Amino acid sequence: MEKTKITIVCENRASEKMGIMGEHGFCALIEKNKEQILLDTGQGLCLKANAHVLDIDLAGIRKIVLSHGHFDHTGGLADLMPRNEKTEVWAHPDIFSPKYVRRGVEDKDKESFIGIRFSQEQLEADMNAQFHFKKEFSAISDDIFFSGEIPRKTNFEGSDTRLLVKQGQSFIPDPLLDDASLLIETASGPVILAGCAHSGIVNVMNHFSQKTGYTSFHAVIGGTHLGFLNSDQQLEKTMDAFEHYNLKLIAVSHCTGNEAAAACHNRFKNRFAFANAGWSMEF
Repeated sequence: MEKTKITIVCENRASEKMGIMGEHGFCALIEKNKEQILLDTGQGLCLKANAHVLDIDLAGIRKIVLSHGHFDHTGGLADLMPRNEKTEVWAHPDIFSPKYVRRGVEDKDKESFIGIRFSQEQLEADMNAQFHFKKEFSAISDDIFFSGEIPRKTNFEGSDTRLLVKQGQSFIPDPLLDDASLLIETASGPVILAGCAHSGIVNVMNHFSQKTGYTSFHAVIGGTHLGFLNSDQQLEKTMDAFEHYNLKLIAVSHCTGNEAAAACHNRFKNRFAFANAGWSMEF
Protein backbone atom coordinates (compact mmCIF):
# COMPACT_ATOMS: atom_id res chain seq x y z
CA MET A 1 0.00 0.00 0.00
CA GLU A 2 1.28 3.46 -0.91
CA LYS A 3 2.14 6.02 1.73
CA THR A 4 -0.62 8.22 3.07
CA LYS A 5 0.11 11.76 4.25
CA ILE A 6 -2.25 13.90 6.31
CA THR A 7 -1.50 17.60 6.79
CA ILE A 8 -3.45 20.04 8.95
CA VAL A 9 -3.84 23.17 6.82
CA CYS A 10 -6.15 25.26 9.05
CA GLU A 11 -6.63 24.95 12.79
CA ASN A 12 -7.11 27.14 15.86
CA ARG A 13 -3.38 27.16 16.62
CA ALA A 14 -0.34 27.45 14.42
CA SER A 15 2.59 25.06 14.60
CA GLU A 16 6.13 26.38 14.89
CA LYS A 17 6.54 26.22 11.10
CA MET A 18 7.46 29.70 9.90
CA GLY A 19 4.65 31.58 8.16
CA ILE A 20 1.77 29.38 9.35
CA MET A 21 -1.26 31.19 10.81
CA GLY A 22 -4.03 29.96 13.11
CA GLU A 23 -7.78 30.56 12.91
CA HIS A 24 -10.89 29.14 14.56
CA GLY A 25 -11.63 26.41 12.04
CA PHE A 26 -10.39 23.18 10.51
CA CYS A 27 -9.01 21.92 7.22
CA ALA A 28 -6.92 18.84 6.52
CA LEU A 29 -5.29 17.58 3.34
CA ILE A 30 -5.13 13.87 2.55
CA GLU A 31 -2.55 12.76 -0.01
CA LYS A 32 -3.11 9.19 -1.09
CA ASN A 33 -3.28 7.16 -4.29
CA LYS A 34 -1.86 10.07 -6.28
CA GLU A 35 -4.79 12.33 -5.39
CA GLN A 36 -5.31 15.16 -2.93
CA ILE A 37 -8.50 15.43 -0.90
CA LEU A 38 -9.48 18.26 1.45
CA LEU A 39 -11.55 17.57 4.54
CA ASP A 40 -13.14 20.98 5.20
CA THR A 41 -11.70 24.38 4.29
CA GLY A 42 -11.47 26.39 7.53
CA GLN A 43 -13.36 29.66 7.84
CA GLY A 44 -11.49 31.36 5.03
CA LEU A 45 -8.84 33.42 6.82
CA CYS A 46 -5.83 31.15 6.44
CA LEU A 47 -6.45 28.52 3.77
CA LYS A 48 -4.74 30.30 0.90
CA ALA A 49 -1.82 31.63 2.96
CA ASN A 50 -1.13 28.35 4.76
CA ALA A 51 -1.47 26.35 1.56
CA HIS A 52 1.20 28.59 0.02
CA VAL A 53 3.57 28.04 2.96
CA LEU A 54 2.93 24.26 2.87
CA ASP A 55 3.42 24.15 -0.92
CA ILE A 56 -0.12 22.91 -1.53
CA ASP A 57 -1.58 23.71 -4.94
CA LEU A 58 -5.23 24.51 -4.21
CA ALA A 59 -5.92 24.69 -7.94
CA GLY A 60 -5.08 21.00 -8.16
CA ILE A 61 -7.69 19.92 -5.58
CA ARG A 62 -10.45 17.96 -7.31
CA LYS A 63 -12.20 16.42 -4.30
CA ILE A 64 -13.49 18.04 -1.11
CA VAL A 65 -15.31 16.48 1.83
CA LEU A 66 -17.36 18.70 4.13
CA SER A 67 -17.69 17.30 7.64
CA HIS A 68 -20.75 19.49 8.36
CA GLY A 69 -22.26 22.83 7.44
CA HIS A 70 -20.64 25.30 9.86
CA PHE A 71 -18.79 28.40 8.66
CA ASP A 72 -15.50 27.45 10.31
CA HIS A 73 -15.32 24.34 8.13
CA THR A 74 -16.73 25.76 4.89
CA GLY A 75 -15.71 29.44 4.66
CA GLY A 76 -12.52 28.64 2.78
CA LEU A 77 -14.57 27.45 -0.18
CA ALA A 78 -14.32 31.09 -1.31
CA ASP A 79 -10.61 30.51 -1.95
CA LEU A 80 -11.49 27.71 -4.36
CA MET A 81 -13.60 29.95 -6.59
CA PRO A 82 -13.71 30.54 -9.46
CA ARG A 83 -12.52 27.36 -11.13
CA ASN A 84 -13.25 25.74 -14.45
CA GLU A 85 -12.37 22.15 -13.58
CA LYS A 86 -15.03 19.93 -12.03
CA THR A 87 -14.69 19.58 -8.25
CA GLU A 88 -16.34 16.70 -6.43
CA VAL A 89 -17.87 17.69 -3.08
CA TRP A 90 -18.93 14.94 -0.68
CA ALA A 91 -21.29 15.83 2.17
CA HIS A 92 -24.54 15.05 3.93
CA PRO A 93 -27.57 16.77 2.33
CA ASP A 94 -28.25 18.79 5.52
CA ILE A 95 -25.11 20.91 5.16
CA PHE A 96 -27.10 23.81 3.70
CA SER A 97 -29.64 23.94 6.55
CA PRO A 98 -29.77 27.38 8.25
CA LYS A 99 -27.51 26.87 11.26
CA TYR A 100 -27.26 29.23 14.25
CA VAL A 101 -25.68 29.43 17.68
CA ARG A 102 -27.07 30.86 20.91
CA ARG A 103 -24.04 31.67 23.03
CA GLY A 104 -25.70 32.39 26.38
CA VAL A 105 -28.86 31.55 28.29
CA GLU A 106 -29.72 35.23 28.49
CA ASP A 107 -29.23 35.75 24.74
CA LYS A 108 -32.40 34.05 23.55
CA ASP A 109 -32.99 36.73 20.93
CA LYS A 110 -29.36 36.99 19.84
CA GLU A 111 -28.89 33.93 17.67
CA SER A 112 -25.96 34.22 15.29
CA PHE A 113 -25.84 32.58 11.86
CA ILE A 114 -22.96 30.08 11.63
CA GLY A 115 -23.92 28.11 8.51
CA ILE A 116 -22.49 27.95 5.02
CA ARG A 117 -22.34 31.39 3.43
CA PHE A 118 -22.71 30.00 -0.08
CA SER A 119 -25.70 28.42 -1.77
CA GLN A 120 -25.48 25.10 -3.54
CA GLU A 121 -26.24 26.91 -6.80
CA GLN A 122 -23.38 29.37 -6.27
CA LEU A 123 -20.90 26.59 -5.59
CA GLU A 124 -22.07 24.65 -8.61
CA ALA A 125 -21.68 27.73 -10.79
CA ASP A 126 -18.54 29.38 -9.39
CA MET A 127 -16.62 26.34 -8.12
CA ASN A 128 -17.88 23.89 -10.72
CA ALA A 129 -18.92 21.73 -7.78
CA GLN A 130 -20.46 18.33 -8.39
CA PHE A 131 -22.18 17.34 -5.15
CA HIS A 132 -22.37 13.80 -3.83
CA PHE A 133 -24.90 13.94 -1.01
CA LYS A 134 -24.69 10.84 1.18
CA LYS A 135 -26.48 9.79 4.33
CA GLU A 136 -24.90 6.36 4.36
CA PHE A 137 -21.41 4.94 4.77
CA SER A 138 -19.74 5.25 1.36
CA ALA A 139 -16.40 4.81 -0.37
CA ILE A 140 -15.25 8.13 -1.82
CA SER A 141 -11.94 6.80 -3.17
CA ASP A 142 -9.77 3.70 -2.90
CA ASP A 143 -9.31 3.04 0.84
CA ILE A 144 -11.12 6.24 1.94
CA PHE A 145 -14.62 6.05 3.40
CA PHE A 146 -17.24 8.70 4.26
CA SER A 147 -19.07 7.89 7.49
CA GLY A 148 -22.54 9.03 6.52
CA GLU A 149 -24.88 9.61 9.47
CA ILE A 150 -23.36 8.47 12.75
CA PRO A 151 -25.76 6.84 15.25
CA ARG A 152 -25.69 8.51 18.69
CA LYS A 153 -25.64 5.50 21.00
CA THR A 154 -23.30 6.30 23.90
CA ASN A 155 -24.95 7.49 27.10
CA PHE A 156 -22.25 10.06 27.88
CA GLU A 157 -21.93 11.97 24.58
CA GLY A 158 -24.85 14.38 24.28
CA SER A 159 -25.80 17.16 21.91
CA ASP A 160 -24.48 20.72 22.05
CA THR A 161 -27.57 22.67 23.14
CA ARG A 162 -26.15 25.99 21.92
CA LEU A 163 -26.44 24.87 18.31
CA LEU A 164 -29.72 25.55 16.54
CA VAL A 165 -31.34 25.37 13.14
CA LYS A 166 -33.93 27.86 11.94
CA GLN A 167 -37.30 26.40 11.03
CA GLY A 168 -39.67 29.05 9.73
CA GLN A 169 -39.39 31.87 12.28
CA SER A 170 -38.41 29.60 15.13
CA PHE A 171 -35.19 27.99 16.30
CA ILE A 172 -34.97 24.32 17.24
CA PRO A 173 -32.01 22.20 18.39
CA ASP A 174 -29.81 21.25 15.45
CA PRO A 175 -29.67 17.44 15.23
CA LEU A 176 -26.45 17.84 13.22
CA LEU A 177 -27.16 14.76 11.17
CA ASP A 178 -24.68 16.21 8.68
CA ASP A 179 -21.76 15.56 11.06
CA ALA A 180 -19.42 13.19 9.21
CA SER A 181 -15.89 11.83 9.48
CA LEU A 182 -13.51 9.86 7.27
CA LEU A 183 -11.89 6.45 7.66
CA ILE A 184 -8.62 6.11 5.76
CA GLU A 185 -6.98 2.73 5.32
CA THR A 186 -3.20 3.17 5.49
CA ALA A 187 -0.12 0.98 5.57
CA SER A 188 0.00 1.57 9.33
CA GLY A 189 -3.65 0.65 9.85
CA PRO A 190 -7.01 2.45 9.71
CA VAL A 191 -6.97 6.16 10.54
CA ILE A 192 -10.02 8.22 11.52
CA LEU A 193 -10.02 11.88 10.46
CA ALA A 194 -12.73 14.03 12.06
CA GLY A 195 -13.69 17.64 11.45
CA CYS A 196 -15.61 18.26 14.68
CA ALA A 197 -17.14 14.93 15.80
CA HIS A 198 -20.39 16.56 16.89
CA SER A 199 -21.79 13.02 17.01
CA GLY A 200 -19.27 12.15 19.73
CA ILE A 201 -15.85 10.79 18.88
CA VAL A 202 -16.65 7.47 20.58
CA ASN A 203 -19.80 7.15 18.50
CA VAL A 204 -17.61 7.86 15.46
CA MET A 205 -15.18 5.08 16.35
CA ASN A 206 -18.00 2.66 17.17
CA HIS A 207 -19.71 3.45 13.85
CA PHE A 208 -16.59 2.80 11.78
CA SER A 209 -15.93 -0.37 13.73
CA GLN A 210 -19.45 -1.60 13.04
CA LYS A 211 -19.23 -0.74 9.34
CA THR A 212 -15.78 -2.19 8.70
CA GLY A 213 -15.24 -4.87 11.32
CA TYR A 214 -12.10 -3.14 12.63
CA THR A 215 -11.63 -3.64 16.36
CA SER A 216 -8.68 -1.27 16.57
CA PHE A 217 -7.56 1.89 14.79
CA HIS A 218 -4.08 3.24 14.27
CA ALA A 219 -5.00 6.88 14.84
CA VAL A 220 -7.70 9.44 15.50
CA ILE A 221 -6.85 12.87 14.08
CA GLY A 222 -8.75 16.16 14.17
CA GLY A 223 -11.61 17.71 16.08
CA THR A 224 -13.12 15.64 18.90
CA HIS A 225 -15.59 18.18 20.39
CA LEU A 226 -14.22 17.38 23.86
CA GLY A 227 -14.05 21.12 24.49
CA PHE A 228 -17.82 20.95 25.06
CA LEU A 229 -18.23 18.14 27.58
CA ASN A 230 -21.73 17.00 28.47
CA SER A 231 -20.77 15.27 31.71
CA ASP A 232 -17.87 14.87 34.11
CA GLN A 233 -17.49 11.29 32.90
CA GLN A 234 -17.32 12.02 29.17
CA LEU A 235 -13.59 12.80 28.98
CA GLU A 236 -12.54 9.77 31.04
CA LYS A 237 -14.85 7.42 29.14
CA THR A 238 -13.58 8.83 25.84
CA MET A 239 -9.97 8.25 26.81
CA ASP A 240 -10.93 4.74 27.93
CA ALA A 241 -12.40 4.20 24.45
CA PHE A 242 -9.13 5.37 22.89
CA GLU A 243 -7.43 2.63 24.90
CA HIS A 244 -10.12 0.11 23.94
CA TYR A 245 -9.47 0.74 20.24
CA ASN A 246 -5.71 0.46 20.85
CA LEU A 247 -4.88 3.83 19.29
CA LYS A 248 -1.22 4.40 18.55
CA LEU A 249 -1.79 8.11 17.87
CA ILE A 250 -4.29 10.62 19.24
CA ALA A 251 -3.68 13.89 17.37
CA VAL A 252 -6.25 16.50 18.38
CA SER A 253 -7.37 19.76 16.82
CA HIS A 254 -9.90 22.57 16.88
CA CYS A 255 -12.86 21.83 19.19
CA THR A 256 -10.95 19.46 21.50
CA GLY A 257 -10.22 22.36 23.85
CA ASN A 258 -7.23 23.09 26.06
CA GLU A 259 -8.32 21.10 29.10
CA ALA A 260 -9.22 17.92 27.22
CA ALA A 261 -6.09 18.14 25.08
CA ALA A 262 -3.96 18.52 28.21
CA ALA A 263 -5.67 15.51 29.84
CA CYS A 264 -5.05 13.40 26.72
CA HIS A 265 -1.43 14.54 26.61
CA ASN A 266 -0.89 13.58 30.24
CA ARG A 267 -2.47 10.15 29.81
CA PHE A 268 -1.13 9.08 26.42
CA LYS A 269 2.29 10.80 26.45
CA ASN A 270 4.19 9.83 23.28
CA ARG A 271 1.00 8.56 21.64
CA PHE A 272 -0.41 12.09 21.72
CA ALA A 273 0.11 15.04 19.36
CA PHE A 274 -1.26 18.54 18.96
CA ALA A 275 -2.48 18.50 15.35
CA ASN A 276 -2.08 22.24 14.80
CA ALA A 277 -1.93 24.08 11.47
CA GLY A 278 1.21 22.94 9.67
CA TRP A 279 1.40 19.54 11.45
CA SER A 280 1.66 16.50 9.19
CA MET A 281 2.10 12.75 9.50
CA GLU A 282 2.90 9.98 7.04
CA PHE A 283 1.51 6.47 7.40
